[in-house]
Amino acid sequence: MTARFGFAIALLVLASSAALAATPLDDLIKPEPDAAACFIRVYDAAHLRAHPKQKITAMTVQLRYGPPGGGTPSVVLSVSLGIVQRGDPDALYSDGGCDWEANRDTSDRRLIKTYPKEEGFVCMQSAQPDVFESTSAEEGGNLILDRGKDRDTLMVYLGDSLTLVKRAARRNHLFVRFGADDRVFMLRRTDMKDCSAVEDAVSTPEPEVTPRQR
Repeated sequence: MTARFGFAIALLVLASSAALAATPLDDLIKPEPDAAACFIRVYDAAHLRAHPKQKITAMTVQLRYGPPGGGTPSVVLSVSLGIVQRGDPDALYSDGGCDWEANRDTSDRRLIKTYPKEEGFVCMQSAQPDVFESTSAEEGGNLILDRGKDRDTLMVYLGDSLTLVKRAARRNHLFVRFGADDRVFMLRRTDMKDCSAVEDAVSTPEPEVTPRQR
C-alpha cells in the first residue's frame, strides 16, 4: 500500500466516523432515512400576559432525516418551522437543512448569541420553500437545535431574524425580526399529525405548479 493510498483510506474512515458520530439530537430522532419527529409549544394567555414583549404565541417544528445524496456519506436532517405571532392568526413558515457545526459565522463571531454551546445543529433556512419550479437562492436565516432536558424536549434558538412565508402566498418573502423575548424556545414531542400544516406548507406545490424533480 502506497503512502498516498493509505492516507486516502484514512481520510475516508475519518469522514465516515464523523458522519456517524453521535449527537444530542440522536435521543430525539434516529439518524436514519425517513425518521421523523414533531415538536410543539403553544403559550397560554397567562404566559403571554406575563411576557408582553414575546411576540411568538406558538411554534411547531418538524424534523426529518432524508437519504444521502450528492455524495453525502450519511443521512441529512431537515427542519420545517411554523410560528404564530400576536395579532396574526396566519402561521409563518420556513424550511431548511441542518448540519452539526460550530456556532460561528464567516467572521468567527457567535452565529446565535443565545445558544450557550460552541457546536450544535445549525439549520440554514430557505427564504422560500422548495415548492415551485424555481426557488429563491436567498438565505432565510439560521436557527440552532438542541436536545432539551429529556428525549421528548427540543430546544430552538433563533437569531436576530428569519425570512418566512405564509401558506396562502408563499412567493412573498416576509422578513421577521425577533426581540429578546423571542429567541429561546422549549418544545415538547407530539404526534406527527400535529405537524401536518407545516408539512403541507413547505412541501405541497400550488395546484398550477408542476412538482420539481428532486
